[in-house]
Amino acid sequence: MSLIQRMTQLIQRGHAEASATLNTAASRRQRGASAIEYVIIAAVIALAIFGAASAGGLGEAFRDWFDEVVSTINSWKDEGEGE
Repeated sequence: MSLIQRMTQLIQRGHAEASATLNTAASRRQRGASAIEYVIIAAVIALAIFGAASAGGLGEAFRDWFDEVVSTINSWKDEGEGE
């Protein structure tokens, strides 16, 4: 057996052992738990943003910005129709 074949065999054996470790039930549970944790964090952040927007002037600022975007798009559309 050549040196390259022996090294390839050792690498494949290492990959098999590593994948067996990753496929254990504890590992799968940990990945699922962290995904749920990320969803909870995102939901808390979204609630904080919505709460701040409705409590302060942030909602008004968003509304003004969207109105400006809509008027800009409408003006572009009107310019295009006049050609």
